[in-house]
Amino acid sequence: MEKSTIKYFKKHLDYLEKHNLYPAMYEIKGPSSSPEIEIDGEKYTTFCSNNYLGLADNHLVKQETKKAIDLYGTGSGSTRLLSGNLDVQAKFEKKLADHFGYEESITFSSGYLANAGVIRMLVDEFPYFTIPDISNVFGKKEGLIISDEFNHASIIDGVRLSKSERKVYKHNDMKDLERILSKNKQKRKLIITDGVFSMDGEIANLVDITKLAKAYDAILFVDDSHAVGVLGKRGAGVANHLGVEKDVDVLMGSFTKAFGSIGGFITTNKTISDYLRITARSYIFSDPIPPAIVYGLLTTLDIIKDGDDLREKVLENAKHLREGLKNLGFTVLGDKTPIVPLLISNEKKTIEFASELHKRKILAPSVRRPAVLEGKERIRFSVMATHNKNQIDKLLGVCNELGKSLKMI
Repeated sequence: MEKSTIKYFKKHLDYLEKHNLYPAMYEIKGPSSSPEIEIDGEKYTTFCSNNYLGLADNHLVKQETKKAIDLYGTGSGSTRLLSGNLDVQAKFEKKLADHFGYEESITFSSGYLANAGVIRMLVDEFPYFTIPDISNVFGKKEGLIISDEFNHASIIDGVRLSKSERKVYKHNDMKDLERILSKNKQKRKLIITDGVFSMDGEIANLVDITKLAKAYDAILFVDDSHAVGVLGKRGAGVANHLGVEKDVDVLMGSFTKAFGSIGGFITTNKTISDYLRITARSYIFSDPIPPAIVYGLLTTLDIIKDGDDLREKVLENAKHLREGLKNLGFTVLGDKTPIVPLLISNEKKTIEFASELHKRKILAPSVRRPAVLEGKERIRFSVMATHNKNQIDKLLGVCNELGKSLKMI
């Protein structure tokens, strides 16, 4: 007899299938990070990879990673607090901190785990025991997390793990942020924002956020996963791009985007770093990035440091696509990032648009619930430095055809 819980799952799946709401996931042969990919023996142009600088396919990075397998093997062995910190991990974390202008950095096996482990420990009470005359300095045991309403799912989940109170401020709305801060002056406070909002391609108002964090004595945490490597001098991210990098207390990033690899990191001062190494559960109880991957990331970081040509190319490609879509009459979100969202605001039409793109050998995702609110559905185009003008022009031509047939333009 089928269990009732399984029946519950099945009913929901049946509904999604019946109404064509279950997301399409295609099996790709070979690498999925190049502009041209293969599905069912056919070539497609992809605009859904976050490999912004094309470094997932870089020959030198692959060569160094292969060499490192002979040196370190394929696994990490165990967690660092059990089996120690490998020399390559320590070297990379020092180099990473120097690159972003911080005292120290900590790497995690994914960006999601970085947010899940770090956020709560920046605001919750010390987790192991009470230290007299310290824990109640602020009058209350727990603090307050203040998070932008459009923050990434990994931030939302990290916030939910916290025991502290949480407030959500209206997206990029400084008046609403200050309203919350002004009502909670005596609490330990953590402000969290994406640097670039991944579904909108929009840059956070970090100049004003840093001013408010200073004025109200709040720690500022910026998830800059979609900007590190792409924006700022040396690819140092949004805060560097806006000239406020010294005012961000904790910078978080991912190696799955511009770095073209796997893993995540935070970089901060020594006090916070030392504290997180003994409190962040995703650091204590999870293995680090495999050392061979870290070895390759050392080379990737060198390329990013000197990668002005790659940054210029990806932003030039994104500008060409964004302006082209706007000239056709589409509503396009974001600015000056590799993320180019075409707003459709209708779930069924967005699914149909993505399906028609696929029929024309172009892969781009329909973004809908739960990634965005109902009525804000879109096609999210991700542009890479390795795209050429002909590929982007082909996409514009197809969008023009589909926009007219679906009565969008």
